[in-house]
Amino acid sequence: MDERWNAEPGDDRPAPPGLPRPYAAGGDSPERPDDVGAHASSAPGPADDPEWPAPSRPSPYTLPSTPRRPEGDRGGPAPWAGEGADSGPQNAYGPSGPQAPYSGPGPAHGGPSGPQAPYAPSGPQSPYAPSGPPPSSHAGSGPHPTYDGASGPQTPYGGDPSSTGSFPAGPPSPAYGGPSGPQTPYGAPSGPQPSYGASGPQAPYGGDPSSTGSFPAGPPSPAYGGPSGPQTPYGGDPASTGSFASGPQTAAFGSGPVDDRVPVGAPGHAGAPSGPHASFAGPAGPAGSPGAFPAEHPSGPHAAYAGGDDGADGGDDAGPGRRGRRKSRKGLWIGVLSAVVVLALVGGAASWYVLTLPRPADTAVAFAAAWAEQDYDAMAEVATGDGVAEDYAAVAENLGVEAADITLGDTVGEGDTATAPFTAVLSLSNAGDWTYEGELPLRRDGGEWRVAYTPSVLHPDLGEGQTLVRANEWGERGHILAGDGSRLDTEDASGSIRMLTGEVGTATAEDLERLGPAYKEGDPTGVGGLQAAYEERLAGTATTSIRLAETGEEDAAIEAAADDAEVVGSIEGSPGEDITTGIDPAVQDAAAQAIIGEDRPTSMVAIRPSTGEVLAAANVPGGFNRATEGQYPAGSTFKIVSYDALLDSGMPMEEQMACPETVDVGGRPFKNAGDAAYGAQAVTEAFATSCNTALVQKVAEHLDAAALVSTAEKYGFNSELTTGLPATFAPSFPAPDSTSMLAAASIGQGQMLTSPLHMATVPAAVADGSWRMPVFVTDPAVPDLPEPTPIANAESLRTMMRAVVTDGTAKDVGFTGEVFGKSGTAEYGTAEEGEELPAHGWFVGFEGDVAFAVVVEDGESGSKAAAPLARAFLDAL
Repeated sequence: MDERWNAEPGDDRPAPPGLPRPYAAGGDSPERPDDVGAHASSAPGPADDPEWPAPSRPSPYTLPSTPRRPEGDRGGPAPWAGEGADSGPQNAYGPSGPQAPYSGPGPAHGGPSGPQAPYAPSGPQSPYAPSGPPPSSHAGSGPHPTYDGASGPQTPYGGDPSSTGSFPAGPPSPAYGGPSGPQTPYGAPSGPQPSYGASGPQAPYGGDPSSTGSFPAGPPSPAYGGPSGPQTPYGGDPASTGSFASGPQTAAFGSGPVDDRVPVGAPGHAGAPSGPHASFAGPAGPAGSPGAFPAEHPSGPHAAYAGGDDGADGGDDAGPGRRGRRKSRKGLWIGVLSAVVVLALVGGAASWYVLTLPRPADTAVAFAAAWAEQDYDAMAEVATGDGVAEDYAAVAENLGVEAADITLGDTVGEGDTATAPFTAVLSLSNAGDWTYEGELPLRRDGGEWRVAYTPSVLHPDLGEGQTLVRANEWGERGHILAGDGSRLDTEDASGSIRMLTGEVGTATAEDLERLGPAYKEGDPTGVGGLQAAYEERLAGTATTSIRLAETGEEDAAIEAAADDAEVVGSIEGSPGEDITTGIDPAVQDAAAQAIIGEDRPTSMVAIRPSTGEVLAAANVPGGFNRATEGQYPAGSTFKIVSYDALLDSGMPMEEQMACPETVDVGGRPFKNAGDAAYGAQAVTEAFATSCNTALVQKVAEHLDAAALVSTAEKYGFNSELTTGLPATFAPSFPAPDSTSMLAAASIGQGQMLTSPLHMATVPAAVADGSWRMPVFVTDPAVPDLPEPTPIANAESLRTMMRAVVTDGTAKDVGFTGEVFGKSGTAEYGTAEEGEELPAHGWFVGFEGDVAFAVVVEDGESGSKAAAPLARAFLDAL
C-alpha cells in the first residue's frame, strides 16, 4: 500500500518505510481500546501492521485541535489533519518539519493493550517513528524543537532558534495518552490546554536565546505542558544554560515518583503519575477546574500534557490571533514555591541544628580514645577539674602501663548530666593485663559536654591526693642449659662459661630505668651475658598487686606487707623459663684444657658446621670474653676468602703462580714470612705455604675492591652477628681504596677486623658448603636468622686446606686424623725502627662436624703458637 504524506493537499510524497498512518484529530486514527492502563508492549506496534483498522467508535483520547501555523513559519506539513481541525500545522510531541528529538515507540502509560501509534510528525522522519535512522540532534535540519510539538521553530530548554543542543537517541518516553491521534495525558479532552507554558517563544529552564545545552542519550524528561511556540517548563531566567545527563529524568519540584494515590486520569487528579517521566498536567475537564494545574498561556499546538477541554480555550477554531485567554496563575505558583522553599530551608536548618548539637556520648568516646592512645593531654582537653594529665601519667609510669584498652557502655543521662560506664584493660610490663570497671561522669559546661574529673574517674577507689603503685613478688627463675640439658649457671661453672651465661644479681637504681616499673631495688635480675639478654624469659612474670598510695609515699606502699597494703587489684605471676644453648660440655672442656696453660691471652671457639651452633668458647685469662668481643686482623687465615674470590673470578686451580721473596704492588712492597721464596707454584701449593707475594700479584691481576668485599660478605663480614649473646663484635671489611690496600686486605691486613667467634665460621662454611650465622641459644630459637650462604668453591678450598696440614705450614704440628686448616700471622701496631711488627698467631680449621678458631695474642706465628693448641683440642675430643 502506498502510504502518502497526505496531511496537506498536494503533498503526495510517499511515507518513509515503516511509518504508520499518522494519528488524526478525527477520522482515520485507530480507536483507543477501553483497557486503559495496559502496557503498550501487550499489543502490536505500528511497525507490525502499517494498515491499522479504522476506529469503531470515537476515541476519548483524540488530540485537541490546534491553530494553524502562520504563514512564513518554518517546518513541514502538519502530520495530523482531520475533521474539526484547522488547516494549520498540527503537532503534538514534536514539530513538523525538523525532526523531533525522541524517536521510537514508548509504552502507552495508562494506555490500552491495543495497537499504539508513535508520536511521529509527518514530513522529515520523526525520531519517534519506528523505522529510519535515529536523529543525531535535537532539531534535525531546522530550528530546535521543544519536547512538545509546535508549529514553527522550537527551542529545547531555553533559547530561540539560534540556540543549540544535542539530543542523542535514547529510549523514548512513555506516551501518557491514548492511541487515537496525538493525545493529551490523563484523559484530557480534545481542547488543547497548555500548562506551565507561555505563548510565544519560551526558554525552558530559564535560557535566553544564546543559551546552549547538551542533552546526552537517556529517557527524556516530560515537557511540563506547553503552548504554541518554544516553551520553558519553569519560565526561568533567560541567561541559564543546561546540561542534562543521560538516565531517567524526574519531574520538576522533586526527584522520584510523585504521589500517585489518586488514580491516573481521574478527574480532579492534582498530582502526576509515578515514574521517571511524570508530567504536571491537569486532569480531564474544563480548564480551571479543581485539581488542574493552571495553564498560563493560550492553547496551541503545544498543549500536550495539559488538562482542559474544547469549551475552555481554543477548540477547533482556535488559531493564531484567536487564542483563548486564561487568567495567569504564575504569581500563585511562585508564591507556593517560595513557601515550599522557605519551609524546606527552615526545616533543614532545624534538622542541622539538632543533628550538630553536642552529645555526651561523643565526649565519652573522645576521652576513652585518648586514654587508649595514652594521650593524657587530649584527655584533659575534654574534661573539667585539675590534674587530669598528671594523674593518668603518674599511674601509667608507676604501674608500667604498656597499652590500654577502654570499652564504653551506653551513655545515659538527663538534662545537663550523664554517665558512661567503662571497662579498662591495662597491660602491665612483666605482669600481664589488669581489668577493672569505672564510670565517666559527664556535665554540660557552657554548651559543651565534658568529663567531670576527680581521681575516682581514673579508678573508683582513688581519692584526692592518692595514686596507684604496684608491688611485685617474683617466682622461681629459669636456668641456662647446655646442649645436653645440664645446667651451665651453677656456682662451680668455669670462668669462660660464666662470661657466657652472666650471673644473677640484684637490681640497682641504675638498673631500674632499664628494667622498668616491674622491678624495685634489690629484686633479682640478670647481670651480663645470657642472664641479662634473656631476663624476661628467665625471670618470668611477678605476681603483682596494685595498691593505693598517698602521693609522695609510694615507696612505703610498695614495701608494705601484703596484709597492711590497700590492694585494689592483682595479677597472678608465672615462673621463669629455661633457655638452652648449643654448648657441648665435652667440647667446652676440651677447648678450656687446650689453652689453660697459656701465659698469653688466648681464645678458642668451636662451632658445629652443619647447624652454626657454638659448641665451646674458652678464654684465658678471665675477665674479658675475647672469644666474642675480641677484635683482631685475620692475617693469612683470611686467604681462604681471597682464594675463593679468585676462583669466582675465573682463575682455575691449575693456574701457575710465582712466589718471589718480595714484590711491589701498587707502589708498596710485600714479602713472605721469614723472607721465604718458593718460585713457581700451583694454586694449592701457594695456599699451603701461605705465600704472600704469589697471592697479591694474582689479586691485583684478577680482582677489584668490589669483588673482594662481595666475597668477604658471603662469610659474614660487615654484618651483625645475631648469636643470642649480647656484646658480640661485628666483623668488618672496609672496601680498599687503592691497589696496594686491596693487596694488603687480601692477606688479612689493612683495616679489616674479626673475632675468634667469627673466624670459626669461615672454616665451618668450607666444611658444610654454606656459611651460617653462629648461634649460642637454640631454645628459644634466635629470631630473624639469615638463610645459609652457599660457598660454590668449597670443594676446592677443602683441597687447599688439607694441603696446609699435610704439606704446608702445619705439616710439622702433628695433627692426627683428617684435619683441614689454615695458619695465619696477623701483624698489628707500629714497628720500631729496624724491628718487626708485633703479630698475633692464628689457626683455623675443621675435623668432621667440628670447626674451630684459636688466636694467641702476640703469638708471632700461627703455625708455632696457635696450631699446637688446635691439635691439643682435637686430640681431647
